Amino acid sequence: MKNLILILISITTTICAHALVINEIMSNPTGDDSGREWVEIYNNTESDVDITGLTISIKGGVFIPVTPVSGGTVLPTHGYGIIGSTVSGTTRFMQDYGAYSGPLFRSAISLVNTGVTSIEIKLQGLVVDTLTSYTPAKEGSTYSLVNGTFVTVVPSPGAENKATVAEEDVPSTTTQSGNQATLPQASPPSADITLYLPTEKVVVAGAPATFSVFSTTRAGKSIDGMVYTWSFGDGGQSTGSSTLYRYLYPGRYIAQVEGANGLIAGTGRMVVRVVSPDITLSSIGSGKYGNYIDITNPNTYDLDISFWKIMIDGAPFSFPKNTLLANGVTRFTGVAMGFASTTVSSSTLIKLLFQNMDEVIRVLQENSFTKDQYTIPATIPSRYEVSPSRVVSRSVTPIPKKMQKPLAISSVVAPTSTQVILTKRDQKDVRLATWIKTFFAK
Repeated sequence: MKNLILILISITTTICAHALVINEIMSNPTGDDSGREWVEIYNNTESDVDITGLTISIKGGVFIPVTPVSGGTVLPTHGYGIIGSTVSGTTRFMQDYGAYSGPLFRSAISLVNTGVTSIEIKLQGLVVDTLTSYTPAKEGSTYSLVNGTFVTVVPSPGAENKATVAEEDVPSTTTQSGNQATLPQASPPSADITLYLPTEKVVVAGAPATFSVFSTTRAGKSIDGMVYTWSFGDGGQSTGSSTLYRYLYPGRYIAQVEGANGLIAGTGRMVVRVVSPDITLSSIGSGKYGNYIDITNPNTYDLDISFWKIMIDGAPFSFPKNTLLANGVTRFTGVAMGFASTTVSSSTLIKLLFQNMDEVIRVLQENSFTKDQYTIPATIPSRYEVSPSRVVSRSVTPIPKKMQKPLAISSVVAPTSTQVILTKRDQKDVRLATWIKTFFAK
């Protein structure tokens, strides 16, 4: 019985150890690599494989956990799964390959673009496949397993790898016969392009926001003559690779953009989260470096206030492009924005405006103009301690009773720290000298 159990364990281990293979590697996407690198794994067995507990190691480093994103954790027989790298905890794989529908995972991996490297994966602590040494493919291409050999090909996540040559490597040929020429036939509209845009965007209701997109072929080649048409999910639309649009009401919307140039076409989409301008504005304060204004964002998400304006008594001061308002209080200085020396009175009106000059919030300057002060120590080094009713010497020999003379001290009000500093600086304490003189009094 014991031998049978050992045999079953051995068979199970062998099946597990050969269930998955490293099938395709994208280590050098076109453009920014952040969150867009990925490794494809393949189930080469005749049964489904649950890949819960999968870990991955890059270049002999520590094994990093793999977390499911979509499509479950079971890899079907002869099925594919993608492990995407992350940026800020999120993979951008679907931004590049929107048609992919298989299991998607994420892991904090970082694949190198040059030199020799390696990849190793483990399932439930057992090594299932290792690519011991390989040189990353060039930008926009993948290093893929084709007929048992790794070669550089056009990316094909979720599908069988084919020994196809990247588009930019195909020579453009023209055959000449007499006065006639035969040209390659133009391809019909195709979704074989990649549109680059955020997967999610947070904007403020009522504020115009910028929406941008650009595209390449899946091989990373630039495309000329593209026209982009936007549909923002609330009935509005626009055109252009970069366009301004204003959502009027908070909510969650799907914005979709189509890019086409008559030869090829593709679409991309993003989730737009429209929020209320739930922020507060302080009146003007003054510190060491001049005037400032505090803006408080109580939300957990950042707010883009690019090109918004602060208006002080009718004079506008604009926030620059890419100004993000983090959670909590953000101090905007007049030195940076131009209102450091602005004259302020109790009647000064401060407004926060959208870039189209619509008002967000206003505040009337406080009656007392706030000024920051340097911190003054709570206690001041001195030979004496000052109390509300008397002055006490710390280390003075008691005076014989017959030699004591009453001091003309009435009730003393405890001075502030600032007053103590002024007293020490500008006056001389004559009480010690008066007491010494009593020894010589006749």
